[in-house]
Amino acid sequence: MKNTKYIILIAALVFTAFGCKKFLNVTPIEAQSGNNFWKTREDVEGFTNGIYSRLKSKVAGTPTFFNEDDRAFFPALEMRGNKVAIGSLSNDGANTFNALTGNNMKFLVASSGRFNGMMKNIMSWKEWYDVVAAANILYFEVDKVPSSSLPDADKKRYKAEAVFLRNLSYMFICKLFGDAIYYTDAYHSTPQGRTPQVTVLNRCIEDMTAAKNDLPTFYNDATSNGFRPTRASAVALLMHLNMWAAAWDTGVKTKYYDAVKTLATELDTYSNYKILPITPANTLKIFKGRSSENLFGILQDFNYGEGFSLPAGLSYYLSHYPYQGNVTKTQSSIAYSTDYIRKLYPPGSADARITTWFENYDAQGGAFQFKKFANIYSTGSGSAISITSDDSAIIFRLPDCYLLTAEALAELGDESGARDFANRVTVTANAPLITQSGQDLKDEIYRERCRELIGEGQFFFDLVRTKRVLNSDFTNAPMSVANLNAGAWTWPLTITAAERSANPNLIGNNYWN
Repeated sequence: MKNTKYIILIAALVFTAFGCKKFLNVTPIEAQSGNNFWKTREDVEGFTNGIYSRLKSKVAGTPTFFNEDDRAFFPALEMRGNKVAIGSLSNDGANTFNALTGNNMKFLVASSGRFNGMMKNIMSWKEWYDVVAAANILYFEVDKVPSSSLPDADKKRYKAEAVFLRNLSYMFICKLFGDAIYYTDAYHSTPQGRTPQVTVLNRCIEDMTAAKNDLPTFYNDATSNGFRPTRASAVALLMHLNMWAAAWDTGVKTKYYDAVKTLATELDTYSNYKILPITPANTLKIFKGRSSENLFGILQDFNYGEGFSLPAGLSYYLSHYPYQGNVTKTQSSIAYSTDYIRKLYPPGSADARITTWFENYDAQGGAFQFKKFANIYSTGSGSAISITSDDSAIIFRLPDCYLLTAEALAELGDESGARDFANRVTVTANAPLITQSGQDLKDEIYRERCRELIGEGQFFFDLVRTKRVLNSDFTNAPMSVANLNAGAWTWPLTITAAERSANPNLIGNNYWN
């Protein structure tokens, strides 16, 4: 590195795409740079695969358990501030997740241990900036590939893919830490301070909007759909960027809601996408990641050598045999609280998600079983058999977009339109239609997001974004308005002494410091 943590030498950026090559059928680039690089389509694809490897590493780690590369990214986002009951979890797991549900981030900063280490990984934004820096280089360098090897239309697609990846990273940076260091130039070397997140988000919206139409509407290669960005993926990202900006912009918010409404109209023109009815078979398809409602995710597939670390999936905590562990694992380690889950899914209500995604859904104990993530693979045999999750990490899918649209329309006063979009989701779940008005409608749309997206890592972001984190009806750890405004919703940001020396403009999140 040079004089800032956000430079990545080209030698470090030529990643080994340890898993992506298998489902993308390309050879990763491992040691090319300078004049040896950017010659062919294969060079560009190999470099791009390396970016996806970095993204996967950040949120999922690698399969060998407790090898210093474990992750609990999406489970942590699901459980922070949530109403869950922590049971038996080895090592420091129980203390870690109890602190997380109580928003006791200072405890996590001060403690140590295996699960605590996974939380500290989330407190670092370096790997997000690795993705940003690599995406910026891809955007800059791809034009140098001879057109005889890579047609101009394909160059535009790769550049749009780079724009998607950097803005996806900025979205997570803002949702985790608030203000961000924003740049889009390749080989960035100027130390700079943090830019207000609303400014960053608006720049990302402008950036992604300009590049969106250079992405395909669908890939002819079926292995890419759901795992490489399309225009629908960009629409989903733009919806999230707009709704997060609306939460923090102190000015007029209607422009963000209007943008989401327009994006929803565009999304409806893409005929390849449709929401699937809730059934066991469709659940397997959705969370494998290549169904008609999948917009973007990160692949896990045992058959192709694509594995996550065990703690990276929520089933590790909320499931037991035959969905997780060996035959002796007869109880789940964590369960949703009885009070919370009954408010989401009232007992006796008609909702296919209750019977499809749960066993003993309101037991609040080891008998609780979460079956939403039901793709599995087994190793061993007999009493030594072990079951491991084989679900992909789904970042964007169609019901998420429909419910964001419903939320935006409700804020615009279009209650009929809001109900129509929300009920696209309830109908496929065979659940009661949403019929409310006013604040009751807004609350019910929020609860429908909780019902439909349960376990997918959206919980804490939605809680903060809608400011329901202030209300004990919705969270285990309500915040005061003063603490929310002071940054109690952020993750602590780890900045090392070396990083401070390289960039004196860096500051952490003062609430946790």
